[in-house]
Amino acid sequence: MNKIKNIALLAGWLLLGLSCGNQELDLSTIQPTPGTGSATSTGDTITYRAQVWVDRADLEYYGGERTFNIKLKEMFRKTTRFWNESPNKFKYYFEFVPGEELHIYDTGNDPSRYEEFRSQAYGPLNTEKYDFVVFFALNAEETGLSCGGGGASGQSVVNAFLPRSVDIFADAEYPNQGTYSNLGHEYGHMRGAQDLYQYLISAESNRVSGEAYNPPACNMGTGYMVWSDYCSALFNYTAHQKQLDRELNKKIYPDKLIINVTKDKEPKRGVVINFFGTRAGGYFGGPDVYDAEGNSPYLVEKSNSQGQIVINNTYNMFFPGEGAPNTPPKSPKDEWPFSRWYCFLMEIVDGENKRYMWLSDLDMCTHLLETGEREYTISIDL
Repeated sequence: MNKIKNIALLAGWLLLGLSCGNQELDLSTIQPTPGTGSATSTGDTITYRAQVWVDRADLEYYGGERTFNIKLKEMFRKTTRFWNESPNKFKYYFEFVPGEELHIYDTGNDPSRYEEFRSQAYGPLNTEKYDFVVFFALNAEETGLSCGGGGASGQSVVNAFLPRSVDIFADAEYPNQGTYSNLGHEYGHMRGAQDLYQYLISAESNRVSGEAYNPPACNMGTGYMVWSDYCSALFNYTAHQKQLDRELNKKIYPDKLIINVTKDKEPKRGVVINFFGTRAGGYFGGPDVYDAEGNSPYLVEKSNSQGQIVINNTYNMFFPGEGAPNTPPKSPKDEWPFSRWYCFLMEIVDGENKRYMWLSDLDMCTHLLETGEREYTISIDL
């Protein structure tokens, strides 16, 4: 039997997403989450090996290759500790280590050439020796951390563009936030997660029902020193994928969503559900509920004689593709960053009565990851 989950009120969990994004990280305002910080991993150690790129001038600024290597290994040990001592439901102990040899590139002490070499970091990678790439640019004018997928060998590239005013090895002591923990956030992208802050919906940004949505606290942008249940399930699932499965997104979404609508414990026919998608922040502002043309939903469904709404291929529901009906335009300005919905606000219409609920792809995908069930069922009692 499929597990049936009841949805009530405007609360729930939200999917982080799975492909590495090119989003900059700024967690400067997030404070540590109280707790013991003890790891709950029970299985084997999973090790991810990084090919570390560093500019020769940056290397010399930090004291030369030998000194840099010693400090780099300590940084990676801090990141490993950050990952595993943040409360979690891991089945494994996740370890991040730098390769024995640095990949030293040479800009001639010209920071304008960083991008030239970063593009090379996405080229072929010896996956017998390395699993991903960390690209350091430590005298950058435009700064920020990011992670991008799509390397020639399937690798992710974690980018750290930082100014000289930041000492990457001394800007924080564990467990305080610093470069080591910011890299830990980016490693979450490398293991399949997107930024959870893209799910934050303020009341002002929800013009349909006027209620805010707050996703769970997580190292992926909504908390510090804690992993959400979704991240735990996802990282367990991808643990042995040293380079992520290119079809990962599609594989973790249920094949079918079944919504059972009842009233007085009887199936209710003819109930309309309007689905309003939420989108990532962009030039128009922060993440919001998109109501095209004034409260026009992305999708409209009606319950059948059995009181059911059945939606096949839930992946396509969240990733309908550019140009799909009732989606935001991509030009002349990109009003739909990443071309996907992050969750749905459901407007349930029963005659003159309306109520609102969130449909969470985090619930959907976590359920699949934990149970293997390809159908996801929810119940709405009017």
